[in-house]
Amino acid sequence: MNVDYENLERDLETGMFRELLKEELIAGFRQIQAAGERLPLASHYASQIAEIVSRGAVRPLHAEIAFELYQEILDAVEAARATVMGEQLAQ
Repeated sequence: MNVDYENLERDLETGMFRELLKEELIAGFRQIQAAGERLPLASHYASQIAEIVSRGAVRPLHAEIAFELYQEILDAVEAARATVMGEQLAQ
């Protein structure tokens, strides 16, 4: 995912970051599932993604933004995971 660090705070507030990430995760989770692997746990995967996004920032994220970032990532991972798991159950 390409992160727009200039507008990250706005994208977190509007939910755009979460929605874009969720769509990317759905595609990735479908590939993982098609390969016969188990989907990662949401909290573990979210912390990994948050670490990667934080490392890419030009300057350290404020604590409040970092917390909000993790929450949005966790929501996106949980939603994407539920979507893909629901598709598997529906088949």
